[in-house]
Amino acid sequence: MEIVFHGVRGSVPVGSPLMDRYGGSTTCLSMQLDATSHLVLDCGTGLRGFEDHIGTEARHFTVLLSHYHWDHLMGLPFFSPLYEPEATFDFYGSPWESHTVEEGVAGAFEPPWFPVPLSATAAAKNYLAVPDVPWQVGPLTISAARLHHPQGVTAYRIDTPTGSVVFATDVERGEKESDERLATLAAGADVLIHDAQYSPDDYDDHRGWGHSTWQDAVAAAKDADISHLVLSSHDPQRTDEDVDRLLDEARQHFPNTDAAQVGMAIDV
Repeated sequence: MEIVFHGVRGSVPVGSPLMDRYGGSTTCLSMQLDATSHLVLDCGTGLRGFEDHIGTEARHFTVLLSHYHWDHLMGLPFFSPLYEPEATFDFYGSPWESHTVEEGVAGAFEPPWFPVPLSATAAAKNYLAVPDVPWQVGPLTISAARLHHPQGVTAYRIDTPTGSVVFATDVERGEKESDERLATLAAGADVLIHDAQYSPDDYDDHRGWGHSTWQDAVAAAKDADISHLVLSSHDPQRTDEDVDRLLDEARQHFPNTDAAQVGMAIDV
């Protein structure tokens, strides 16, 4: 099976010739389960690019939400299948304080910021709190852990019949319990997709903002005995050449490292 990147940028989408190669859309990844079913990880503006790659037969979407910040939801109101009565969405997320998963998703549709409330969209929708134990979605076994980020973030491990991948976006390393939870979740996985929004020089000015450096991503990969590290959630000011430089530095410490780019696909 493949996991495909449709959005790899953190915080806000960008459009610039200097960023074309890695892409400017915010976080969204997918896995096709069968002819009609897809797993979607986050609904940033990359969701629009995902729509361009699916056929009209796609009708069932299982959505794993890391959290409810705008850059991870802003593609959903513009996703055509959500307005089709033949489509079904299963949204998994972690409740935040007194807010349910449904309330977290619905926030992206609230007036005056968007004219159509979530309740008026035609697709069937189910809202599910992330279980405390692994669960099945088609041929996949999914497990999760809560990590360190403002208002919290959920990382997901997806075990396929042939491999495993961990999606850990928007995580700030350095909180002991969070680091240990990620190491446990990711232990022995084939692929770790990890936040690397900041360079070491950037980080001191952004401490507490909920993001990591490439060194943090490398440390997480080593802690969990990962085979393949993918740096993602690129800073919106980071040009392609900037990302290349960070990638080169990371590879000096963890050779099997890549930087996520729109259109990239990894077998798992």
